Amino acid sequence: MKWSFKVGRIFGIELRVHITFFLIVLYAAYIWGVGYEQGWPGAIYGGFLISMLFICVVIHELSHSRMAQHYGADVASITLLPIGGVSLLKNMPEEPKKELWVSLVGPFSNIVIGAILGIVLILLPGKVAATSTEQFTDIMIGISLQGFVTYMLIINLLLAVFNMLPAFPLDGGRVLRSILAQRISYVKATRAAVITGQLFAFALGIAGFLLGAWLWLIIAVFIYMGAEQEGTGAEVKTVLSKLTVGQAVEAGAKVLSPEQTLGDVVTIVLHSFQEDFPVLEGGNIVGVLTRANLIGGLHKAGPDAAVSQVMEKEFPLVEASALFSEVYEKMNSSGIKAVPVVEGNQLVGMVTLEHLSEVFMLLSSTDKTVLPRQQ
Repeated sequence: MKWSFKVGRIFGIELRVHITFFLIVLYAAYIWGVGYEQGWPGAIYGGFLISMLFICVVIHELSHSRMAQHYGADVASITLLPIGGVSLLKNMPEEPKKELWVSLVGPFSNIVIGAILGIVLILLPGKVAATSTEQFTDIMIGISLQGFVTYMLIINLLLAVFNMLPAFPLDGGRVLRSILAQRISYVKATRAAVITGQLFAFALGIAGFLLGAWLWLIIAVFIYMGAEQEGTGAEVKTVLSKLTVGQAVEAGAKVLSPEQTLGDVVTIVLHSFQEDFPVLEGGNIVGVLTRANLIGGLHKAGPDAAVSQVMEKEFPLVEASALFSEVYEKMNSSGIKAVPVVEGNQLVGMVTLEHLSEVFMLLSSTDKTVLPRQQ
């Protein structure tokens, strides 16, 4: 994900923090320091409180990821955002029962954390009993161990409840889809979960607008957009699973050598309109030069820069026998919009995002019986 940086790795999964994450930390520091008039100690406490909360979010996402790994999925990274955490799975288990357990384990981890914090709160020495709303508020906004444990307990339970709402793409929406998919087709189950999620987002957005709860409105927008994106992704994968790459590969792609200059590539683009290139050295694929690489390289290094300076050196390969849906997943997980197609060790062509989009449009309006044979 752009504007994020790596902070560590656990269980083979990259932990990343999006630069906007620090906005919520600063906001919490401002609320406790200025809003609650507790000065620098309050600011430090507020920042620490939110940082610890997001450790719980990491545990939530790690629970999803570890269960997905248990079912054979490849998890690339977990990224912390102001709205929570996002796990990037290269291949999400699509069997309904597996998706059910992957979805449930995240909220369950928050319940477990909440239960542990509840025990700690009970055993905490010198705690103050809240006999009124005012006392409870004082405990929650004050700087104390009891306030910290109480806040973390309540937030973890709220996270579990919120995530289990049957609104796609929340965990509860995925649970809903997995239950429906055991009775109807995966695509229909996804559509039902998407519609449910968007209706919930619409209701939450209206409530946020009427009550002046702008955070609700922001969350509603993210849920609505996330549901639409997930629904589109599921439909794309289903449609693209009709066709293997070898049946519609862009053969005859021009190749580059690492020593060629970007100026040479511009000439090739102008004469062929090919924008993404495999880079070969000694018959081996050593890189991929995309349109974005080319434009960025021309801007930063100029036309005399070598292809090797700006090409992608880490990229996926796909076999001609693979389904187009696999290419779609590899493009999503790698962020590279052009993938070389091989047969054994031999380059047979390229698949680009534009080509993938064209294949999707054609397949979504045709029948499998008219598809071309494997080359």
